[in-house]
Amino acid sequence: MLGIGSSNIPLMDGVYLSELANANMNFVETQGIIFKVVKYSETSIICDIYTREKGLMSCIVSGVRSSKSGQKAAIYKPVNLVRVVAYDHNHEKLNRIKDISSTFHYQKINWNVLHSSVAIFILEICRNAIREREANYPLYDFIENFFKKLDESNHLNPNIHLVFMAQLSLFLGFAPMDNFSDNAPCFNMREGIFEPKDAPLPFMLDPDNSQIFNEICRNAIEGASTLQLNRLQRNQLTEIWLQYFKYHIPDFKDLNSYEILKMIL
Repeated sequence: MLGIGSSNIPLMDGVYLSELANANMNFVETQGIIFKVVKYSETSIICDIYTREKGLMSCIVSGVRSSKSGQKAAIYKPVNLVRVVAYDHNHEKLNRIKDISSTFHYQKINWNVLHSSVAIFILEICRNAIREREANYPLYDFIENFFKKLDESNHLNPNIHLVFMAQLSLFLGFAPMDNFSDNAPCFNMREGIFEPKDAPLPFMLDPDNSQIFNEICRNAIEGASTLQLNRLQRNQLTEIWLQYFKYHIPDFKDLNSYEILKMIL
């Protein structure tokens, strides 16, 4: 039996007093984007949050699924932008959240099917692509600003997700080389460069798709409206970009959200 003074007294959901005592020694306050939420035990969750100060953080949140949790449970929803104070265990995978609050309240993403479908697709790409547990301020700001602009847009351009993937590849260090020309009209997805037309390979795009691929690369988020693509072209280019990510990110998974996006855009 545990004594009154024991530091291993269980509190809830496997949390021990010794854990909280150690956690009080160090914590981090940061902006974050809720990436993923998984149920854990009867009343708790494990939450992946992409943070500005610490990169990807995995946190365990106790009691949030209980009837007494109040409004806090609604904050733990994928895509939500938050301010979080978490106990920072530098050498442990799971951290514990001390406090969390919303920093931006979505309007269209929460209620508009088109906006929410694009947001979920973009979030799933980020979840697959970002694994670093260290700060990357430009990357974080880029993703957060994208979600805010997406939510504020009255007329959503159907090609915006293509330009996002092009921009994300730049932040992640495998952006296509800007060498498209008449002498190099075919894009080599494995090498990330445009090359002279040659024998068809599984990772080589034909000249037509290569030209559109190059146009996407040259567009910023604000310039996505200059792309003139029909649905067939858009779907083809989406699949090409997803394949490109698979070539350059180990274990990049198929996206469940893509089938929905394909039907809506």
